[in-house]
Amino acid sequence: MKNRIDIRILIGLTFLALESVSLGAWGQVRDSEMHNQGGRSLTLDEVIHLAQDSAITAFQSRQEYHSRQASYEAFEALRKPQLSLKFVPNYTRIVSDPSRDYVYLRNFDILSTSAQLRLTQKVLPFGGEAFIGTQAVWSEFFREEASGHPRQFVVSPLLAGYSHELLGYNPFRWEKLVEDQRMKAARQQHEYELRCIAEETTVRYIRLACRQWMLLLRQDELSLNDTILAIAREKATIAIVTQAELHSIELQKQNAANQLALARKDEHEARTALASLLRMKQIPDSMPLLTIPDTPPAVHYTAEDVAMLAKNNSPAYQHQLAELTEARHQEEKAHKERGINVGLDINLGLQQVNSTFGSAFKNQQLYALGTVQVTIPLMDHGAARKRHAAATAWMERQELALQETERLLAEDAIVTLQKLNACRAILISTLETAKLAEAQFYESVEDYANGLCDINTFTLGQNRWLTAYTNYLTALEEFWTTHYHLQTLIQYE
Repeated sequence: MKNRIDIRILIGLTFLALESVSLGAWGQVRDSEMHNQGGRSLTLDEVIHLAQDSAITAFQSRQEYHSRQASYEAFEALRKPQLSLKFVPNYTRIVSDPSRDYVYLRNFDILSTSAQLRLTQKVLPFGGEAFIGTQAVWSEFFREEASGHPRQFVVSPLLAGYSHELLGYNPFRWEKLVEDQRMKAARQQHEYELRCIAEETTVRYIRLACRQWMLLLRQDELSLNDTILAIAREKATIAIVTQAELHSIELQKQNAANQLALARKDEHEARTALASLLRMKQIPDSMPLLTIPDTPPAVHYTAEDVAMLAKNNSPAYQHQLAELTEARHQEEKAHKERGINVGLDINLGLQQVNSTFGSAFKNQQLYALGTVQVTIPLMDHGAARKRHAAATAWMERQELALQETERLLAEDAIVTLQKLNACRAILISTLETAKLAEAQFYESVEDYANGLCDINTFTLGQNRWLTAYTNYLTALEEFWTTHYHLQTLIQYE
């Protein structure tokens, strides 16, 4: 009778040990442990926010985006009217042969300064550049015998002109397309890298959370084996348990101790990895267990939806699109240069020359200068044709590269969506299996304590319980990793 009472007490201790690993606490932080440890566990969103604020890659991405944004703003500014004031001092010394009796060959020095105020504007619809401005030039001849006018002022109160290097070719339209695409790519790149940081943070966060729960599992396993060993030893005193069975339980306890040591090592490595990402020296061991967020609802995207979203949100696709646009730009330029090249330069204005500055404003004369430059490649040994062939081949290569980028993005997104759906099903299944394994293990513990089953049945139940628990944590980690990878690709909430 006394032995039966002792066994019941040990059974109570066994269930007390098992209570700490109940599946009802999975996915949530134990309130009692948080209260005992003091403080609050960090949520996944909080850790992601910390990582995006402190990770070195986040700083790099932010600076790259700001640099690209400044470059784009500079590009836009240069497409607006530009007002410039230009001074050009100039000194000229003409050294001639003194034996030659020609005035224009004699030695003399010239000091001149020109000042020009010009307003320029790129003519965006046509590809040329127009300007309007004013100009004054002062020249001083230092040997009066060298010239009849030792001082000269050239004043042009009004100047206007238009120039175009290659008629029919508009580089400004192409430049605008390329710059807009590159700016969009830079913005998407910054957002993408922040999502990549969130994905990497999630991987390390969930890994640490699972390692923490695994560590608790191994601690409870060791505690349980201690209790079972105590029960077995009590039974051994009344010859219910054989010596071989007792040794088997002692071996299980030793294995549990070894598994606990490995779990503690894995938990420390996961803790260090997360601290490194957050640029912390170390996450304190006293911090409460990390909270695993609630499982998000299932996504209702089709394969076509995720493929399209992945393409629209991919900086790699946008960068490749900009490269293709630039290749098309160069192909058109090479095509225009193959034939007759016509350039145009027109200048209109008022101008007068006088020995005094004020007089140079009087009696202004209208002048017009027009230049049409026609270049006909009579014999270039096929250089222009080869340049166009090279540009065409490169453009076709970029088109294929864009198609390949789109294919890879679609493949990654579709496979990730399929994997996420499978992971969700596996997560639900492993949770149900773990609950069943736990219930069956409770029964085997009670049966073993009451002598209704042998140690083999108890060990089998324990192994099933531990395997189910491990499978659940593995499925949980894989689900969240896949969930955030899909979010990185298609940017969904």
